[in-house]
Amino acid sequence: MKFEDSEISKSTNYQKVILNFCTYYACDKYFILEVNEGEHFDQQKLETLIRSLLDMYSGFNNLAYVANRVNSYSIDPILWSYFNSEDAIIIASAIVIYRESTFFNANLEKQLSNISIKRASSLKEAIEWIHQLDELQY
Repeated sequence: MKFEDSEISKSTNYQKVILNFCTYYACDKYFILEVNEGEHFDQQKLETLIRSLLDMYSGFNNLAYVANRVNSYSIDPILWSYFNSEDAIIIASAIVIYRESTFFNANLEKQLSNISIKRASSLKEAIEWIHQLDELQY
């Protein structure tokens, strides 16, 4: 389910940001990303997203990321190495899974990253997990 179609969107303060390959919803300490159907999420797109997030969350260096995988798209798995770098602003991720193929991809991504990754079956489950993260309690 798309974030804007969910009940959670009605009770959450957020800003909607549309880039040419995705839409993200900037919430207080996390953002929800919905990549467009058929995209290939590569290094250039990651850099565009990170620049936009740095503008949106100026001076903020601990964010959680919810990948709401409502659309079918591919991702370069090497991108998860970004989250292992010292300048990464994303400290945890939840991947909302709607298809079996997404589950297998999420397993691989979990193995490639050093950040905490939760595989969730709904937006509600993902956001509840994000809210309990110790790293975001300040």
